[in-house]
Amino acid sequence: MTEILFVAVVAAVMVMFVFAVLKMEGPRDRYGVVLLVLAFWLAVPGVLAYRGDLDRYAPVPPPGFILFALLTLGTVMLAFSGFGARMARLPLAGLVGFQVFRVPLELVLHRLYAEGVIPVQMTYAGRNFDIVTGVLAALLAVWIWKGQAPRWLVLAWNLLGLVLLANVVTIAVLSTPVPFRQFMNEPANLLPSTFPYVWLPMFLVQAALFGHLLVFRAIRRGASSR
Repeated sequence: MTEILFVAVVAAVMVMFVFAVLKMEGPRDRYGVVLLVLAFWLAVPGVLAYRGDLDRYAPVPPPGFILFALLTLGTVMLAFSGFGARMARLPLAGLVGFQVFRVPLELVLHRLYAEGVIPVQMTYAGRNFDIVTGVLAALLAVWIWKGQAPRWLVLAWNLLGLVLLANVVTIAVLSTPVPFRQFMNEPANLLPSTFPYVWLPMFLVQAALFGHLLVFRAIRRGASSR
């Protein structure tokens, strides 16, 4: 059941991303970009994890870490590309509200902890406070839509969300069975090499990062609320 819920969150984020692309202005090459993004964020990690090609954590660097680093670099480049510039023209309320997906995701992670799949520090019962970003995103998106949210507040929320995202990624890395592991409580974090949970770092984290970077671009250019 938990696996189905997780895949449902992934599917919902994918649909929101595709819907946003359909709403954005620009040339038809955007569809090619979408196919590339979904291929590298979803298909490639999914196939590698399913085949067991990512199931190694020593010696350093593990293949999952290499893939994550490459995808993160690609995500940053995409956000600051012309494609990212066009997406940043979408309504600011929508760009902020996109991050609401982190609420159901954190609920799924807590279920995984209760089932003994991941360690407690990766959930809101431990050191992961990422759910705060999602809850605040819902409230702030409505406020922006009404045209009442000051830009400094949007910027502060975006910075907070980025910090909390970096926090949980760091915790997740230090909970994997690598030689420099810091959180020694069991179970170790094996999500970066486990299908379908490989999509947490390779797709959902990338989507959250991409969304935050778009908000920075939107704030800089003075995005519309609606």
